[in-house]
Amino acid sequence: MISPPKSIRWLFCLVLGLAGVFPAPASSAAATEPLVLGSGDSYYIAGHMEVLKDPSENLEFRDALAAFERGDFQPMDGNLNAGYGRAAYWIHFSMIRQKGFPEKAMLSLSPSYTNSVKVYVQCHGQSPLLPSSFRPVMLGSDVPVAQRPVLNPNFIVPLELPADEPVDVFVRVYSKGSISLTGVLATPESIRNSTYNSIMLQFGYLGIAAVLCVMNLIFFISIRDRLFLYFALYVLTVLINNFGVAGMQALILPAYAHVLSDYMVYMGIGAQLLVFSEFCHNLFRDSAGPWTLRYMRLMSATGVLTIVSVPFGLYASVVPFALVGTVILIAMLLLTSKKLLVSMPQSGIFITIAFGISTLGYFYQIFRLIGVFPLEPGWDINMIEPATLVHMVLISIALSERFRITERQLGEASREAEKRAKEIADDMTSELRDNKERLEVALAAEQVSAEMQNSFLSMLSHEYRTPLAVIQGNLDILEMHSREYLTSDESSALMKMRRAVMRLVEIMDVSLERSRILDTKVPTVFKTIILRDFVRQQVDAIKWMYPAQSFFVAAPMLALAMSGDLPLLNTALFNLLDNARKYSIPGTMIEVYCRQIDEGVLISVCNESDMLNEGEIDELFEKYTRGRKTNNTSGAGIGLWLVRKIVEQHGGTVRMYWVKGEKVTVSMTIPSFTIDAAG
Repeated sequence: MISPPKSIRWLFCLVLGLAGVFPAPASSAAATEPLVLGSGDSYYIAGHMEVLKDPSENLEFRDALAAFERGDFQPMDGNLNAGYGRAAYWIHFSMIRQKGFPEKAMLSLSPSYTNSVKVYVQCHGQSPLLPSSFRPVMLGSDVPVAQRPVLNPNFIVPLELPADEPVDVFVRVYSKGSISLTGVLATPESIRNSTYNSIMLQFGYLGIAAVLCVMNLIFFISIRDRLFLYFALYVLTVLINNFGVAGMQALILPAYAHVLSDYMVYMGIGAQLLVFSEFCHNLFRDSAGPWTLRYMRLMSATGVLTIVSVPFGLYASVVPFALVGTVILIAMLLLTSKKLLVSMPQSGIFITIAFGISTLGYFYQIFRLIGVFPLEPGWDINMIEPATLVHMVLISIALSERFRITERQLGEASREAEKRAKEIADDMTSELRDNKERLEVALAAEQVSAEMQNSFLSMLSHEYRTPLAVIQGNLDILEMHSREYLTSDESSALMKMRRAVMRLVEIMDVSLERSRILDTKVPTVFKTIILRDFVRQQVDAIKWMYPAQSFFVAAPMLALAMSGDLPLLNTALFNLLDNARKYSIPGTMIEVYCRQIDEGVLISVCNESDMLNEGEIDELFEKYTRGRKTNNTSGAGIGLWLVRKIVEQHGGTVRMYWVKGEKVTVSMTIPSFTIDAAG
C-alpha cells in the first residue's frame, strides 16, 4: 500500500487546524474615540468602532442599545473581521462634524456581499438612549436594490450631520459567509468618484477576462485540447465571482441582484474551485505525483460540496476547508510547476510565476476571510482579483505557447500524413495501372475464347442436327409403316422417343444454335404463353423421361397468360423440375403449384431433400456452384444460374426457401395478364 508523503500529511493537518479557526474580533481595553470629520473628503471608521457579538442572532435594536448602556460593547482595533461563524454582530461608532466638513455626507459600508446590514442613525436633537431616536436603514445583499436609498455597488446611507454635535450609529451585521465590515464617511463627490473608479476597474477587469476567455475557447475549438476549455471556464467563474463580490450585479441587473448575489459569490467560489482543480489536473497530469493528482480530485469534490452547501445553509461550515485547501493546492502546484521549467522551459516559467503570485494573493485573502489576518483600513479590496488577473494573463501566455507548439506539431503531422497519402496514392496508381493492363489482357483473351466458343457451338449445332434429323425421319417412317402392328406399350415407347428427339431439338435451338441466354446482343422473341398448358407440357415431358418419379400439379383455374420466350421459359421450368428430381429423397413426391400474385404468376416447385446446408441457399444461384452434399449427383452447377438468368430477362425473380426439417421450395415469378380464352 502506498502511503502519502510527509509533506502531504502536514498540509492536511494545517487544513484541519486553520479551518476551525473562527477568532473573535480583536479587543482593546482603551475606549474608542468619536470620529472627527474635519476638512478631508473621506474618513475610515476603523479604530472608532465598538462590537457586540450576538450568537443567538435574535438580538433586537432595543436590546443592543440596552447592552451599550451597560457597557457590553467592546472596543475594536481596525475593522470587523470575524471570519466564518454562525453569529450576528452589532457595531457602534459615533462621529462629530466640524465646520470644514459638509453637512450632507454619506456612509459607505462594505463588503457588498454581506447578506444583512441594518443601520440605525441618531436623529438630530434626539436622545441617544431611546430606540425611537434612531432612523433605521435596511441594507444588505438580500434587500432588493429598489429599497436602497442610493443605487451603488456598496451600501450607502445618506446623512445630514449637525456641526459640533456627536451622532451615534449602530449597525447590525450578519452574513452567510465571511462576516466582515469596513466603512467610510465621505462627501457625496468623494463617493461618486470612488464608485466611478470602482466601476471602471471592474469593467476593465471584465474586458481582460472576456478576451482571455474567448481566446482560450478559440484555442479549444482549433485543437480540441480540453485544457483550454477548462481554463476558459475558470476565467468565466472568476469573473462572475468577482463581479458578485464587488456588487456589480446591483448596477447590471438591479431587479434580480438580491436573488443572484449568493449564487455569484458563494456558489461562485465552489464552481471556481471545481473548474480550477480540473484545469490543474489536466495541466500537471504528466508531471505531478499520484498523491498530488489525488489531492486535485479531492479539491474538485470539495468544490462540488461547496456549491451544494449553499442552498442547505451549510456554506459557512464547508467553505473554510475549501479556502484553506485552495491555498495548499496552489502551494503544491507552485512546487510542481518547477518540473515544467525543465520539460517546458518557455511556458514553464510563466506557469511558475503565475502560481507564485496566486499563492500570495490567495494566502492573504483567504486567511483574511477566515479571520486570521486583520482587515486594515484601505485594504478592504478583494486581493484575489488582482492576483487572479495576473495569474490568468500569465497562464494564458503559457497556454498560447502550448497552442503554438501543438499547432506546429499538428502542421508537421499534417505534412507527414500528406506525404504518406501521396506515397500511398502513387502506389495505388501503379497497382491500378498494372491491374488495368492485366484486365485488358484477360478481356482480350476472353473475347478470343468467346469467339472460339461461338464458332465451336455453330459447328456442333450443324453437325448435331444431321443425326437428329435422321432419327426423326426414321421414327416417322417406323410409325407410318408399323402403326397397325404396334401394341399400346410399343406405341407409348415410340411416342416417348419422338418427344425425346423434340426435346433435344429444342435444347439445341436454345443452347447451341443461338446461345442467346449468354449473348445479350441477340434479341429475345416474346410470345403469348398460356400458363396452364405451359406447366403441364413440361411436367409431362419429365414424367415421360423419368416415369418412376411422382409429381403433383395444382394447375390454376383461371386462364392466365404470360408474355415470354417459350423455349427459354421451357428450359427454366424443366431445369427446376429436373433439379427437384435429382436431389429429392427417393420415393417422395415433387409438388408444382401455380397461382396469381400482385407481381404476376408464381410457379413453385417443392421437394423433400437432405442435401442442403444452412447458409448456402443464396450461393446455389451462382455459376458453377453446387451444394456441399451433392458430390455423388451429376451436374455442372449451372442449372439454377441459368434459371435466374432466364427469369431476369423476363423481368421476374426467382427465390429458394428452406427451413431444416421442411420441404425445399424454389419459386419463380413472371409478369402475367388475364385473357378471355376458355380454359
